[in-house]
Amino acid sequence: MKNHNLGKVPEGALKRSLMNSRSRWLRTLNVTDAPAHTDSPHCGSIGHVLPFQESCRLAQQFGFDAINADRHFLREHSPNQAIKLMKRHNLKPGAFAFSAAFNACYSDSDFEQSLTPFEQDLSLCRDAGFNCCVGYVQPSSNTLDYYDHFALLCRRIKRIKPLLEAYAVRLGLEFIGPTTMRRERKFDFIHTLDGIRALIAAANSQNCVGIKLDAFHWYTSGAGLLDIEKLFPEEVVYVEVNDGLNGDYDRFTLPEFQRELPGATGTIDLTGMLRKLDALGFDGPIVVEPWNEQLRKMSPSDAIEKTKIALDRCLEKANIYYKI
Repeated sequence: MKNHNLGKVPEGALKRSLMNSRSRWLRTLNVTDAPAHTDSPHCGSIGHVLPFQESCRLAQQFGFDAINADRHFLREHSPNQAIKLMKRHNLKPGAFAFSAAFNACYSDSDFEQSLTPFEQDLSLCRDAGFNCCVGYVQPSSNTLDYYDHFALLCRRIKRIKPLLEAYAVRLGLEFIGPTTMRRERKFDFIHTLDGIRALIAAANSQNCVGIKLDAFHWYTSGAGLLDIEKLFPEEVVYVEVNDGLNGDYDRFTLPEFQRELPGATGTIDLTGMLRKLDALGFDGPIVVEPWNEQLRKMSPSDAIEKTKIALDRCLEKANIYYKI
């Protein structure tokens, strides 16, 4: 891959240049499907949830490469309709939300009952071309100590593994890094990159389970560039970028649900992170997830445009993109 340093160029020129560029990375818009663990509309990604048709139109308008799945659209219409929409708007499939009741807050009965609708999601999304789904691991518990918690999720991954293999879908699991998310509960749990890798290895599921890597969680967990450098290329399924707040914070006091657009403050070394991932050969979706109230208050179109400009800037700074 040949990189070009675009230097300092006007914002409009940068936007036009990157909109006409391609790399193996998929700049993905996520305004289509609220995560299974939140209410809709949510303040995740950029704080907006739109109908799939409108999401595709705006994704093309602002130069995204891919769109995340809308499971409601797939159920109400069909995978073929989703394929036609993505083709019409020159978009590739991104990812879909992991809908199984996987985490320890759910009973074994809840988990087992959730596998039927999860398999339906797998079938619909795979038929529409989506081959990865994404979820997260709770970083603490009031009822399970670390070892019991680990054993429970290991069993559940093993239970899900045959479904993922049958549909050729890869699951990306996210660790939640901030210390602020673990203080209020009795027992600590996985909140690091190594912890997620150990869980996947213990379940012998490396072939179908990997990592959803969030820049904010990577930073607040205390990890560094070497932790990314030592990963295997196939381990990273999905990447989320953002930045930490300005102010009297360090990486262990930053709040989880208040963030900035990528590159806004320079708190997180996104350039280093993205360059390490590029050197690994990462070729999946990259999504902006700032949990930012200002974006949520904007119109969807304005929020998407602002998000895309920030994403392009941080990719350009890391020399990710190149001309065809």
